[in-house]
Amino acid sequence: MALHRYLGQRLADYDYDKHFGGIFYLFLRGMEPTSERDTGIFRDRPLRELVCDLDAYLATGKLGTGW
Repeated sequence: MALHRYLGQRLADYDYDKHFGGIFYLFLRGMEPTSERDTGIFRDRPLRELVCDLDAYLATGKLGTGW
C-alpha cells in the first residue's frame, strides 16, 4: 500500500498495471545456498481492484467494491 501511494504521488501518469511490478518477501531463514533457487522467496502482485479498494478503505474507513 505504501509503495502504491508513493508511486501515485511521484509519477504524474501513475498506472498500477504499468508501474507496479509486484512484491517480494525474502525469508532469510528459509534461504539456503544448497536449496532450490526460489526457496525462501515469495513473490506476489495483488489485483488492481484489491489494492484500490484497500487504498480507499484506508483513506475513508469505508469498504470498497466487493473485497
